[in-house]
Amino acid sequence: MKNHTIFFNPWDTIHESNPQEILDRHEKITLVPFLIMAGSLDDNVPPEIQERFVRSYKAAGGSIQFQIFEGAEHEWVANPGPLTDRAQERVKAFIARQWKA
Repeated sequence: MKNHTIFFNPWDTIHESNPQEILDRHEKITLVPFLIMAGSLDDNVPPEIQERFVRSYKAAGGSIQFQIFEGAEHEWVANPGPLTDRAQERVKAFIARQWKA
């Protein structure tokens, strides 16, 4: 958090780079293909926030893929296991599709 307050000084400048707010302001941006994976138990960035961003990105004309991982918390991919394996495979497939495009 300290780095946030150092970088965004004055604090209100944080809104200039907030992706959701950029979309809400209808700023002209490059809409690259996007992949978002969220844990259903994420209490840092709840799925509802991610879902709102997905809707906004699509409304702006962007291509976005979104998947919620049931039973996963915020940093589930930091721990080995089946959910992390699924997430890694999803990322690999997403990247491979971008290379072919």
